[in-house]
Amino acid sequence: MRKTLLLCISVAAAGYFGWVQFGAYQQRQQARDFADIDRERRVALLKVDGCQARVELLLTMTDRLLKAGGMQVPLDIGRDIDLCLARGIMSASGLAEMEKTKLIRLFPMNE
Repeated sequence: MRKTLLLCISVAAAGYFGWVQFGAYQQRQQARDFADIDRERRVALLKVDGCQARVELLLTMTDRLLKAGGMQVPLDIGRDIDLCLARGIMSASGLAEMEKTKLIRLFPMNE
Protein backbone atom coordinates (compact mmCIF):
# COMPACT_ATOMS: atom_id res chain seq x y z
CA MET A 1 0.00 0.00 0.00
CA ARG A 2 2.76 2.45 0.95
CA LYS A 3 4.77 1.60 -2.13
CA THR A 4 1.76 2.20 -4.34
CA LEU A 5 1.04 5.55 -2.66
CA LEU A 6 4.69 6.57 -2.91
CA LEU A 7 4.74 5.55 -6.57
CA CYS A 8 1.58 7.61 -7.30
CA ILE A 9 3.01 10.66 -5.55
CA SER A 10 6.31 10.31 -7.42
CA VAL A 11 4.57 9.98 -10.79
CA ALA A 12 2.37 12.98 -10.03
CA ALA A 13 5.39 15.06 -8.92
CA ALA A 14 7.36 14.08 -12.03
CA GLY A 15 4.40 14.94 -14.26
CA TYR A 16 3.93 18.29 -12.58
CA PHE A 17 7.66 19.06 -12.85
CA GLY A 18 7.63 18.16 -16.54
CA TRP A 19 4.57 20.33 -17.15
CA VAL A 20 6.18 23.33 -15.39
CA GLN A 21 9.41 22.89 -17.36
CA PHE A 22 7.52 22.67 -20.64
CA GLY A 23 5.65 25.88 -19.79
CA ALA A 24 8.94 27.64 -19.00
CA TYR A 25 10.40 26.41 -22.29
CA GLN A 26 7.43 27.79 -24.20
CA GLN A 27 7.80 31.17 -22.49
CA ARG A 28 11.52 31.35 -23.32
CA GLN A 29 10.81 30.43 -26.94
CA GLN A 30 8.08 33.05 -27.18
CA ALA A 31 10.44 35.70 -25.71
CA ARG A 32 13.10 34.78 -28.30
CA ASP A 33 10.54 35.02 -31.10
CA PHE A 34 9.39 38.45 -29.91
CA ALA A 35 13.02 39.62 -29.64
CA ASP A 36 13.69 38.47 -33.22
CA ILE A 37 10.59 40.27 -34.47
CA ASP A 38 11.59 43.43 -32.60
CA ARG A 39 15.14 43.27 -33.99
CA GLU A 40 13.89 42.96 -37.56
CA ARG A 41 11.45 45.83 -37.01
CA ARG A 42 14.29 48.00 -35.71
CA VAL A 43 16.48 47.05 -38.68
CA ALA A 44 13.74 48.13 -41.07
CA LEU A 45 13.39 51.47 -39.28
CA LEU A 46 17.14 52.03 -39.12
CA LYS A 47 17.60 51.25 -42.83
CA VAL A 48 15.34 54.16 -43.76
CA ASP A 49 17.95 56.81 -42.93
CA GLY A 50 21.08 54.68 -42.76
CA CYS A 51 21.14 54.94 -38.95
CA GLN A 52 21.80 58.67 -39.25
CA ALA A 53 19.33 59.65 -36.52
CA ARG A 54 21.01 57.36 -33.97
CA VAL A 55 24.48 58.56 -35.00
CA GLU A 56 23.43 62.20 -34.63
CA LEU A 57 21.96 61.46 -31.20
CA LEU A 58 25.23 59.80 -30.23
CA LEU A 59 27.22 62.77 -31.58
CA THR A 60 25.33 65.13 -29.26
CA MET A 61 26.77 63.19 -26.32
CA THR A 62 30.38 63.09 -27.63
CA ASP A 63 31.92 65.26 -24.91
CA ARG A 64 30.36 63.31 -22.07
CA LEU A 65 31.02 59.88 -23.58
CA LEU A 66 34.71 60.34 -24.35
CA LYS A 67 35.77 61.73 -20.97
CA ALA A 68 37.64 59.25 -18.82
CA GLY A 69 35.09 57.55 -16.61
CA GLY A 70 32.26 59.33 -18.41
CA MET A 71 28.77 58.03 -18.79
CA GLN A 72 28.06 54.91 -20.80
CA VAL A 73 26.23 54.84 -24.10
CA PRO A 74 22.49 54.57 -23.37
CA LEU A 75 21.34 51.00 -23.89
CA ASP A 76 18.82 51.66 -26.66
CA ILE A 77 21.20 53.84 -28.67
CA GLY A 78 24.09 51.42 -28.23
CA ARG A 79 21.92 48.48 -29.22
CA ASP A 80 20.81 50.24 -32.39
CA ILE A 81 24.34 51.37 -33.33
CA ASP A 82 25.60 47.82 -32.77
CA LEU A 83 22.83 46.55 -35.00
CA CYS A 84 23.68 49.11 -37.69
CA LEU A 85 27.34 48.15 -37.62
CA ALA A 86 26.67 44.42 -37.55
CA ARG A 87 24.20 44.52 -40.44
CA GLY A 88 26.26 47.02 -42.45
CA ILE A 89 23.37 49.44 -42.85
CA MET A 90 25.11 52.51 -41.43
CA SER A 91 25.63 55.25 -44.00
CA ALA A 92 29.19 56.08 -45.03
CA SER A 93 28.82 59.61 -43.65
CA GLY A 94 27.62 58.32 -40.28
CA LEU A 95 30.51 55.88 -40.06
CA ALA A 96 32.95 58.62 -41.05
CA GLU A 97 31.58 60.91 -38.32
CA MET A 98 31.91 58.17 -35.72
CA GLU A 99 35.51 57.52 -36.78
CA LYS A 100 36.34 61.23 -36.85
CA THR A 101 35.00 61.80 -33.34
CA LYS A 102 36.49 58.51 -32.07
CA LEU A 103 33.05 57.28 -30.97
CA ILE A 104 33.62 54.10 -32.95
CA ARG A 105 35.92 52.88 -30.17
CA LEU A 106 32.88 52.57 -27.90
CA PHE A 107 31.78 49.69 -30.16
CA PRO A 108 34.90 47.49 -30.28
CA MET A 109 33.18 44.37 -31.55
CA ASN A 110 32.33 46.07 -34.85
CA GLU A 111 35.60 47.73 -35.85
